Amino acid sequence: MDQKQIQDTKKKLLEINAIVTELDPAIRSAAFDLLAPLYFRDTGEPTPPKKLRKEKKRAVQVKHSNDPGEFFEAFTHDKPNDNVHLIVAWLYSQYGLFPITSKDVRDLADETGLTIPERPDKTMNVAKRDKKKLYRRHGTGWQLTVHGEAYLKKNYSVKKGSKSRPAESNQ
Repeated sequence: MDQKQIQDTKKKLLEINAIVTELDPAIRSAAFDLLAPLYFRDTGEPTPPKKLRKEKKRAVQVKHSNDPGEFFEAFTHDKPNDNVHLIVAWLYSQYGLFPITSKDVRDLADETGLTIPERPDKTMNVAKRDKKKLYRRHGTGWQLTVHGEAYLKKNYSVKKGSKSRPAESNQ
């Protein structure tokens, strides 16, 4: 491949990326698989290697930090209830399993500027994926179930955190 072909291929991949990043994380991989052949079919250029076309099952690879702003900027959701799960994912990545209250979710939503439902506790009460509950009632808050942990790990690429929660959050 000469430099011109490399630059043309790079340009097309960036165009596809611009389209795909606007989509829901759950369908990005499938969208790339649909768009790549359209961009490369009539040019005589080979389609990108499977390594580039197939992402891992994870929706987005994010380098996690202690800054919630960086984490939340990596994900966009159209539905406020999905932002509740995003906030829980960040809390889980920092502090592991603990009962999450509506106040915890609201405070972090206010801090980051995310829109959430008026009653995040109701969102956690009814949240299910594959007919399995993501949260269970635990004291005055909601705690992730095993299925909830798996959902967050798959969709937000998070790992269970081990930090102790700040004193002001412990109630």
